[in-house]
Amino acid sequence: MKVTLRQIEGFLAVADTLSFSRGAQKLHVTQSAFSQLIREMEAALDVRLFDRTTRKVVLTEAGHSLLLKMRSGLMAIEEACLDAQAISRLEKGHASVGALPSLASGYVAQALGDLRRLHPGVSVSLHEAQNPDLLEMVLQGQVELAVCAQVPASRELVFEGLFTEELVALVPAGHPLAGKARQTWKKLARVPLILMSHHSSTRRTIAEALLESGLPDKPAHEVASLHTAVGMVRAGMGAAIMPLTALMEVNLDGLATCRLSSPVPLRRIAICRRRDRVASAAALEVSHLVRVRVQQSLRQGILPSPVEK
Repeated sequence: MKVTLRQIEGFLAVADTLSFSRGAQKLHVTQSAFSQLIREMEAALDVRLFDRTTRKVVLTEAGHSLLLKMRSGLMAIEEACLDAQAISRLEKGHASVGALPSLASGYVAQALGDLRRLHPGVSVSLHEAQNPDLLEMVLQGQVELAVCAQVPASRELVFEGLFTEELVALVPAGHPLAGKARQTWKKLARVPLILMSHHSSTRRTIAEALLESGLPDKPAHEVASLHTAVGMVRAGMGAAIMPLTALMEVNLDGLATCRLSSPVPLRRIAICRRRDRVASAAALEVSHLVRVRVQQSLRQGILPSPVEK
């Protein structure tokens, strides 16, 4: 059994008008061609759909049953098409997005607020995780995109660069390192270091800089949260090394920062997605709004351009 869309249109035209001539007019075909169309549909279904005389056309019982179900089906199809159009116009839809904790409360949260104001019908799920977990979530399709630290591209993943930022030392206000334009790693290493765990996107960068400076990667304290690191610095327990963007959302009362000299620790931030999948309209809009927020910070000097290694 194979019924064409044209045959369905013809059947509905007769059912609506109870006239083969008016049905033919609706489809803009001759009456003979229209009659042939209906005969072909009846043959395909092996059922008579209309009783017709020279004076009138009426639906058979089978035709009436078919009409009810077809109208219901067409309404569902029309609703599905309208839904698809609404999603493409960002009138509705959903996106699942991942982000590093140091970025989730800043640029990503700002972008999601913009999305809510611009497209209130669109919802978003935000997942915070460390870099390796974010990349795995993108691979597994748990999130459509992730705002994360850039790693070498692969066959499965592609990275679209957002910005490069420095990691800076965070010390208590009044500390000898505070207020200096730049400090060496050797001077910083004399202070107890408070570093993030090895799952953090910044830890590898710090470890490489320490190694290049001939220093061991042996912090006095290792923590899982940026807020814990900030609290420990404020309590006078040592110095932390943190991304500039993480400090944008931190209360820096009683704290000070200093930039580090060669090797300058840099973190490259990008939007990661699967190479073989097209992001939804909602996810693409989130990506765009994150970029807008980053560009605003660069123009305003809130996010300074780093000195390359």
